[in-house]
Amino acid sequence: MTVFGSKDLLVITIIVLAACGFALCQTKQLTEGDRPKNIDASLWKRMLDIDSRAGKITSLTANFEQRKYTALLKKPLISTGSIRVRGSTMRWDTLQPSKSILLIDEREVRIFYPSPAPGVLEIYTVDQRMAELAASPLPRLAVLKEKFSFQPIATKELDESADPNKFLAFSMKPSDPSLAQHIQEVRVLLDESAAYIVKAEMTDADGDRTVLRFTDVKVNVDTGDLDLKIPAGAKVTRPLEGLNAAPGSR
Repeated sequence: MTVFGSKDLLVITIIVLAACGFALCQTKQLTEGDRPKNIDASLWKRMLDIDSRAGKITSLTANFEQRKYTALLKKPLISTGSIRVRGSTMRWDTLQPSKSILLIDEREVRIFYPSPAPGVLEIYTVDQRMAELAASPLPRLAVLKEKFSFQPIATKELDESADPNKFLAFSMKPSDPSLAQHIQEVRVLLDESAAYIVKAEMTDADGDRTVLRFTDVKVNVDTGDLDLKIPAGAKVTRPLEGLNAAPGSR
């Protein structure tokens, strides 16, 4: 079976993890007794309250802007589009600089590139190690606590204009060794009353940084059809087929 475990997977997984404020899955409800040692009681209560409100979100739509910073380029790579989430399915429609569709569920990640016509569909099977994270598809606090350590940070580190009484910012660093190979840090800024993310910054093992900002967020709304419809004649590929079966591969 193909295992979606390459660096490309981690780029997507980082996005999923950073969007913890969009959590739609059913999971264990944490309590004050589950508080990490480095988080004070008042902050942990705020995090629990946000997580509880997030658990009541059944669907979500938003626009996004992603900026990718790398040492190889002087200017960031900027892409924009929309995201729609319902149940265990999350769909990203990138419009600029070129169109693509990313569909994630608990089993597969599918990426469709419509140009040049009739297009190319790439299919990746979710690694079992990532299944718990991908199954939400946006994991709740109970899941994240098993994979990451939390550290509160000032809201102004992510947004100078963010009111610290209305927004909560924290850093997540992987405690899971398999994730630590690929992720240095995920920093998120959450709208506390609405219980969703407004900004995320992800730094990978190579030091590349991805910044995501979400706007026009709407919760518990009709997301429309999330199915990925592929035109006749489109090429279907599984880029990692056989790769992870090779001796010594990860």
